Amino acid sequence: MRILIVDDEQMVRENLVDYLEDEGLDVISVGSAEEALKLMETDTAEIAIVDMRLPVMHGNDLIIHLKKIRPEMDFIIHTGSVDYAVPPDVRNLGISSDNVLLKPVADMNIFIQKIKSLFGNKYKI
Repeated sequence: MRILIVDDEQMVRENLVDYLEDEGLDVISVGSAEEALKLMETDTAEIAIVDMRLPVMHGNDLIIHLKKIRPEMDFIIHTGSVDYAVPPDVRNLGISSDNVLLKPVADMNIFIQKIKSLFGNKYKI
């Protein structure tokens, strides 16, 4: 299983990469929506962990674009916005409030739990 992390905060990206790799997952990370879109034109990931407050393109817009490029991709929203609510156009893609994790995440194991809930036993984690 491959995980794409999209977050403009380098420390957040590095911590997530280190944790998920320690859990045996293949992880790639980028610091912007534009980098993610370019990468996913030629590469693939089963899940993207997406920050909402990205520099140029908002995370919601990125999810919509990525879903067009990679319809099979699932998403975990990782945001520091305590008032974030999944908008209707993103909800229509099958993404619910269950897919939202608020920063900071105290127990990193929640990422593994979310990944398992998205994929069940389809992949060995």
